[in-house]
Amino acid sequence: MNEKNFKYVQWLLYGLMAISAIFVLLFYLNPAKPDLLLYWGYSLFIFAVVVTLTVSLVSIVKNPKGSVKVLMILAIILILGFISYALSKNNLTPDQLEKYNITAGAVKMVGTGLIMTYSIMALAICVFIYTSVIRIIK
Repeated sequence: MNEKNFKYVQWLLYGLMAISAIFVLLFYLNPAKPDLLLYWGYSLFIFAVVVTLTVSLVSIVKNPKGSVKVLMILAIILILGFISYALSKNNLTPDQLEKYNITAGAVKMVGTGLIMTYSIMALAICVFIYTSVIRIIK
């Protein structure tokens, strides 16, 4: 990023931070109406997702050879997600589902998230051990 674009981004971030501070101040002055702060948080989240996806896609288009590794990692994560979904199951009875006010699909999605988290954690530990051993050998 060149110096001119960096300054624009820096001022944009300062502006967003100032607007956020104003919304927080308004929330503390009138805490009975949290909707304004909540909608501002939603809009910041959507803005961040759009900017992240746009910058990522522009980077992929500008440098397709350098993006092969990123696309492979994304494919691995998607495959891991499908495997996690296939392995997760609903262990609750209909009475328990009603008691906890949750659906069988939600239980399956929670299981998917847990399996995927454990898998990524195990993969990270394996990569850490592998790189440590390689450094010792070299």
